[in-house]
Amino acid sequence: MTKNYLKIFLIVLIIAAQAPLDLVIDTNERDVEIQSGISGTKIVLFGATPSGKRDIIIEVVGPPKNQIMQEKRRYFGFWLGRGKSYYKNVPSYYNLLSSKPLEEITNQEGLNKLGLGIEHLPLGKADIKYSSIKQFKFDQRLRSEMFEDGQFLENEENIVLRSGPGKVGLFKTEFSLPPNSLQGKYFVRYFLFQNGEAISYAESVIDLKQAGFARLIWIFANKFALLYGIVAIILSGLLGWVVSLIFSRYKLT
Repeated sequence: MTKNYLKIFLIVLIIAAQAPLDLVIDTNERDVEIQSGISGTKIVLFGATPSGKRDIIIEVVGPPKNQIMQEKRRYFGFWLGRGKSYYKNVPSYYNLLSSKPLEEITNQEGLNKLGLGIEHLPLGKADIKYSSIKQFKFDQRLRSEMFEDGQFLENEENIVLRSGPGKVGLFKTEFSLPPNSLQGKYFVRYFLFQNGEAISYAESVIDLKQAGFARLIWIFANKFALLYGIVAIILSGLLGWVVSLIFSRYKLT
């Protein structure tokens, strides 16, 4: 926490001395260590801008993952579906944060131009099998389900703007990651708006990592999945054997 405040202080000094038109953020890749599960991990983003009537939009995109969407059709009262749509490199997390309602910052054309919003999130070309449904229908369902699960978000008015010393404005926002979020790199884009137009842009990267021994297990499971599975089965069998031995030895049945 002290380190974050020190960074904010340095940012304020820079912007107060130079009074630039640009956003000023910490552009270094930031490592965030997770002690246990990733769910509930809090992310804090901050920076500085010249003061005045300006607004901020921040976009956060999580690491990619593979996703399968299954066709659903009702036959004689049962939901059945053989068709499937296979996606590769779908963002596992998306969050669009803003200092005001989006329509008060810019119009839809401005958002379209910058590719901001859940509807503009690229999902890539899907491999559709055993289905006549077009991809855009699967895309709609995928976006809808990810939104309902809390993986795709639009948090308007979640960025706090404050006046700083001199001609400096400060901004800060924070959010917690939902369950099923992935470890890896989260890419952040910052946009500074004035009178409906984007006048400055910056980006940064947050690398979420499991801390300590848990990280070693995570790396092993992801890079050597087959070997990890074999070891897990062996350890499970050994644990069962040890437990049964204890029960039989001390007659705990």
